[in-house]
Amino acid sequence: MGMTRKNLWLRITFFLLASILAISPMACSLIGGNEETTSSSNEDATPTPIPTSIVPTNPTYTVQRGDVIRRLQFSARVAPVLEEELFFKMGGYVDTVYIRRGDEVKDGDLLAELEVTDLKNQITQQQAELTAVQMDYDRRMAEAKADVRTQELQLAKLRASVSEAQLINARINLERARQSLDDAQVEYNESLDRNWELPEVRKGYARAVQNAQWSVEMAEANYEDALRAQQRTGYDIELAQQSLDLASMRLQEVEIGLDITRTVLSLQRLNDQLSDARIVAPFDGVILQITIIDGKQVAGYDPQITLADPSELEVSADLMDTEMSELTEGMMIMAEFVNRPGREFEGQIRRLPYPYGSTKPADGVDDEDQSTRITLFDVDQEEIGFDVGDRLRITVELEWAEGTLWLPPQAVRTFEGRNFVVIQEEGGQRRMDVRLGIRSDEALEILEGLEEGQVVIAP
Repeated sequence: MGMTRKNLWLRITFFLLASILAISPMACSLIGGNEETTSSSNEDATPTPIPTSIVPTNPTYTVQRGDVIRRLQFSARVAPVLEEELFFKMGGYVDTVYIRRGDEVKDGDLLAELEVTDLKNQITQQQAELTAVQMDYDRRMAEAKADVRTQELQLAKLRASVSEAQLINARINLERARQSLDDAQVEYNESLDRNWELPEVRKGYARAVQNAQWSVEMAEANYEDALRAQQRTGYDIELAQQSLDLASMRLQEVEIGLDITRTVLSLQRLNDQLSDARIVAPFDGVILQITIIDGKQVAGYDPQITLADPSELEVSADLMDTEMSELTEGMMIMAEFVNRPGREFEGQIRRLPYPYGSTKPADGVDDEDQSTRITLFDVDQEEIGFDVGDRLRITVELEWAEGTLWLPPQAVRTFEGRNFVVIQEEGGQRRMDVRLGIRSDEALEILEGLEEGQVVIAP
């Protein structure tokens, strides 16, 4: 019972091995050579010790006091302050590209155009039609103006022909005739009272009355003719005025020129289509990039040419929303050229795109420039030797705390939103909840829960 199971197995193994060696010399030679060699080997062999298991230990960290800084780093490039991506406003096949990368261009220069032969033919035809319409317009304008002038003269002539003297003379003659009739009637009536007058004399008074009556009738007829003549002239003047008004209306219709307006609008529409099929330089600058060649098919509004004014440079970065939300305009930065490491330059964030920046675009208009723009201080381009497209590494200090307690991030454990550490004490290990402040990739600020010098065991 005192024999252990391990010793029992060792003895059984030994006896089995000895039996096999005694039965078969060949087996003995295969296992360990001849008998002499085997015997020598058994005499010199020593038991191999079993290695002691290594108990792994977790690293420890000491709570220290120092500065904790949370930084944001991103890549940027040197870019002109004025830079624009140019594109066709319609799709098609590229007919001609007039520039190459690095060419200097002037404002208004034609850089590239699509194949639009049919459109150009339509424009030529429409220009010819506009010339014909313009000539017809000029002719009709001349005729309408002449008609208006004729009617004006006719009206003036009628107004000038009106004579008040004729009507006044007819009225005066009528009044005189009536007065003569009254006088003749009085003479005749008085003669009736004069019995001594001869009948022949009285008949003479009667004839005078008759003649005066005829004179009145004639004066009345002349006066009526003068009135009607004046009325006819008034009617003629009114008709002439209406003719003048109609002529003026026709002149206004011709002046509006609906035909020429329609033709001009059609030509303008065709010219707009031609402009959409062309890329024209919007300012003086240098071609930074070009992605089209003759014969290539392109889609409308896809950027094809990058034009920039190299006279004024700054730094541009394309950032994610999560990065831009950490930044503000005016924030200070440190920049380092990737191809010139070791020297840093101060700068400032000049512009952030909307809604992270202060400049809000007009309603319904998107902010086309989504880049973050940075201005470097006291950087001499000739001295440094940088150029458009050079890469930079930008560092922004977002938060910092001086002389605060800190631990490396791997020393702090998190479970269900709870931050804690395991500290090493003389009596063993103990968990401690901690409240964190600034968090960076290198250090975590410890606001509560630990003291300087305490040892923390990492997970």
